[in-house]
Amino acid sequence: MNPEAVLRDMTAQEQRFVIGIDYGTTYTGVAYATPNSNKLPLEEISLIQDWGLNMDNHDKIPSVYSYSLPTEAMEQNWGSDLSEDAVAMIHTKLELDTVTVAGELELLIQALDGMKSLSFQDLRRAGVLPAFPDEPAEQIVTRYLYRVFLHLSAVIRNFSEELRKRVPVDIVITVPTEWRYRAKNSTYHAVTNAGFDRKFFPLLKDIIFVTEPEAAAIYTARHLKNTMGGDFLKPGECFVLCDAGGGTVDVVSYKVWQVEPSLELERVGIPTGDKCGAIYIDIAFKKWLRELLGEKHYSKLDGNLNLDRISLYATEGKAMRKLMKSFDDLKKRFCKGHRDMPLDLPPPLENLTLSPGVNEGEIIITYATIKGFFDQCVKKIIDLLEGHIRQIERLGKRTKNIFLVGGFGESKYLQQEIDFSLRLRNIKLRVPDTSWTAVVRGAVLWGIEKDTISNLSRATPCPQNFGICVNQAYSRVFHDEQDLTYHSFTKRPQAQEQLVWLMNKGDLVLSDNPHEVSHTITVPFKDNDPKKREIKIYSYPDNDHRPTRIQNSIDAKGLIIELKVSQILEYDLSDIPLASLVKSKGKNGVFYTAELKISLTLSPNQLESALSWGEVELATDFESWL
Repeated sequence: MNPEAVLRDMTAQEQRFVIGIDYGTTYTGVAYATPNSNKLPLEEISLIQDWGLNMDNHDKIPSVYSYSLPTEAMEQNWGSDLSEDAVAMIHTKLELDTVTVAGELELLIQALDGMKSLSFQDLRRAGVLPAFPDEPAEQIVTRYLYRVFLHLSAVIRNFSEELRKRVPVDIVITVPTEWRYRAKNSTYHAVTNAGFDRKFFPLLKDIIFVTEPEAAAIYTARHLKNTMGGDFLKPGECFVLCDAGGGTVDVVSYKVWQVEPSLELERVGIPTGDKCGAIYIDIAFKKWLRELLGEKHYSKLDGNLNLDRISLYATEGKAMRKLMKSFDDLKKRFCKGHRDMPLDLPPPLENLTLSPGVNEGEIIITYATIKGFFDQCVKKIIDLLEGHIRQIERLGKRTKNIFLVGGFGESKYLQQEIDFSLRLRNIKLRVPDTSWTAVVRGAVLWGIEKDTISNLSRATPCPQNFGICVNQAYSRVFHDEQDLTYHSFTKRPQAQEQLVWLMNKGDLVLSDNPHEVSHTITVPFKDNDPKKREIKIYSYPDNDHRPTRIQNSIDAKGLIIELKVSQILEYDLSDIPLASLVKSKGKNGVFYTAELKISLTLSPNQLESALSWGEVELATDFESWL
């Protein structure tokens, strides 16, 4: 489908362009449509399948990025087009949901482990520092999605700048069910910073978040209804959809509200998910292989010997990439009763012989062994499904169908195990022929029908930086010596009037889930001190040169510039009983210490602030920008 031809035929009122982005742990899909209403035939949703030269050109593109330099063949070093010796960044999606400090420590450990000779070239060859990115996972994902954006803009190159100035655009981003705010925020930044923004799409109307199983459910139910006929789904019936992907597995349940004239679904119960996708089978295989070969030989394939968790900056070099491609073929063929599977080790272990288990570079993976790789993931998936079946039963309903989609959902062994677990329940397992792309197709459908969806999750950026001014324990590393003072009670060194930014301009704000942050402040006071006090909420309009201390924002006349006082929380310490506070004796007598919590809650239309001591609310304020 040529989007330009369709868009030109539309009236100004009807023009619209919807893009779906399914950034996955192992593969990424992009689809689009040019609807002229809130409805569109499923076959008019276009899927990017031609990803360019050397990209294998499937329905999705591998979620792989490399910082390695290309060879004379000028490889793109992302997706499937990697130079032979490239070190590929993998599993980056899951790294968006890791704790930053833990990731930084792990990066340091990896670097130190590889610095035995202090030779940078040795480090690169070892795969420990792959032309090494001194960047967070969010930035790596941004670089990858920028390549996706460039390819999409090339595919729709006839969608000219003139058309973009008059055609509204909606972008729908899929995320796992259990994705925390931090991961959603990083995903939002990565997508928009990659080019999916108002600079390229001047009439960008909505950026919408939808969970992967919800997107898959809306598409799959309609696809199966179209292919299996009107009696397949009936009003009042419930079904469960399981989206089994590379990293996460997500499950959601629906009740059929009506079938004709159009299919309408109502979500029931609570969506659930877990990290038990297909890559955890790969990790189980690597652990088994490490034990079989021993660390000395295994390290020639993979420099990462710590396989107990998905690590920051997870990489694959030439040898491991080749081996995992062969194992992936075995994994896809595996089913109940399958015979033992031979696998050849790649160079430099192609001639290795170890007793027992390795014969001239060939290993044999027994049926019991590969079944063990699968079973931990399969059990978690079945537990998720049974949880939803029970949710539906508690509503007095019965589950009639389970829809299984996603790349891992195409596994025959997984299908057989789920089907066996359902046999006594009289529940039918159904795997549509579009299972691998159901999520991204559903994302486009979600965007097309956004005006009819009650639980739509629109994304908007935080309009300002918001923060408070506090005194902090003094550190020569972090603070300016000009701010050094001494606590009037304890005489301990402190940095006065430091700005703590609690919310950042541009961070994600969801229409259906206000973003809340909190910060604890310590308020010391004597019995005869004034009890009525205030805390100011400051805002700053830019992320560049954001001040870290009040003194950065005071002019020659002593007036605060650039910073704006958005809110003032006035409170009274008399509302706190002294008997409940910590009583201390300082150099200037007895004083009390109150631990107060300041909370900021940001919705698309306003910022609310609150100050509390335990369960006692001391002050509130709000600012609206409607």
